[in-house]
Amino acid sequence: MVVQGDQEFDFLVIGGGIAGMRAAIELASAGRVLLTTKGTSFECRSPYAQAGAAVALGEDEEVVLHLHDSLRAGDGLCREHALRILVEEGPRHIEELIDWSTHFDRNGTRLAFAPKGTRSPARVLHAHGDSTVRAIRRILIAKAKTLSSLQVRSGAQIVDLLVDEDRVCGAMYFDRNTGAFKRVHAGRVLLATGGLGQVYRETTNPPSASGDGV
Repeated sequence: MVVQGDQEFDFLVIGGGIAGMRAAIELASAGRVLLTTKGTSFECRSPYAQAGAAVALGEDEEVVLHLHDSLRAGDGLCREHALRILVEEGPRHIEELIDWSTHFDRNGTRLAFAPKGTRSPARVLHAHGDSTVRAIRRILIAKAKTLSSLQVRSGAQIVDLLVDEDRVCGAMYFDRNTGAFKRVHAGRVLLATGGLGQVYRETTNPPSASGDGV
């Protein structure tokens, strides 16, 4: 195997979906970030999701009720600590997306909340109907393009993590654009590699959802 050159970054984020992009945007204020995605033009699982964003934007008791509803909907499979972070921090990030010009659906000047599943109050936001995730991704991509400390590399298929004395310190990837293997070293590595729908014969997941990160 011939490896072409080494690259150095403070942070390496593997995966170009909503989670990876939002993390890369946050990290860009603390150092140089490389975001890799194996597909082209940010192909990932995110745009295939058609659900809205469930969030409690009211008082604290609404957040608690959101937690209880979500635990019930998860039928005991949710990790409560992680879910609590989600419902408590969700409102701040929705407001941030609005500040960044995400156009959620409205009734007049008020946000339009819809009911869904076991969530008793109406707390689901949509953007352009079922295009919520696409709308959020467009905003995150636009935001990422304004950050000079954030580089995006598409067509980068991660093939291995670099390890030094039991510590992950980067990754090796196959550059689909040049046909060469390359190494990137980073102080911190974040896996945001999405799901593995392609392990099933029938799936609505894109071809890229092949479980590489797992």
